[in-house]
Amino acid sequence: MVGVKNNRRVQYTREQLRNALIVLLQEQPLAQITVTAICQAADVNRGTFYAHYDNPAALFASIEGDLAAQIQPLIGDETNVMAWLPEVLRVIQDADAATAIILQNIKTSSVLEAILRPLRTQTKQRYRQRFGVSDPALLDYYFEFFCSGAIQVITNWLARGAQESPETIATIIANVTELG
Repeated sequence: MVGVKNNRRVQYTREQLRNALIVLLQEQPLAQITVTAICQAADVNRGTFYAHYDNPAALFASIEGDLAAQIQPLIGDETNVMAWLPEVLRVIQDADAATAIILQNIKTSSVLEAILRPLRTQTKQRYRQRFGVSDPALLDYYFEFFCSGAIQVITNWLARGAQESPETIATIIANVTELG
């Protein structure tokens, strides 16, 4: 229906813009992608782009937000990472957008943060017991060390084509957190 915010034409146009950005992200970083390049790849005019997004970063944020929203309901019990992490990794493995977004935005990825957030409290408790540390600042360092490793495992897995099963990658991460 014309005039309805989420009609098929609007959905189609947004999907075209998203797909165009994902393709462009495989060739260059977000900071180098222009509205013109996105519009050419999506076969839409600049006015159409600006009707939906302010700039390429806003389009990127929209894709990332949608992906994080898709992953968030899958995340369950903090104490049993193997109950939910394989399914989350499967979603990432199956989504071209996820790979492009995570690899382009490693330091501030809301997708990776959604995955790691539930592990924070439990992992810090385990590290407090294992290393005999009670200082919250030091526990933050331990967790940051863990996060860096988990992020590197996930990004390397994606960069190599996600050939191993999500269960294998989840097991590696779970073993390090001692939650699996």
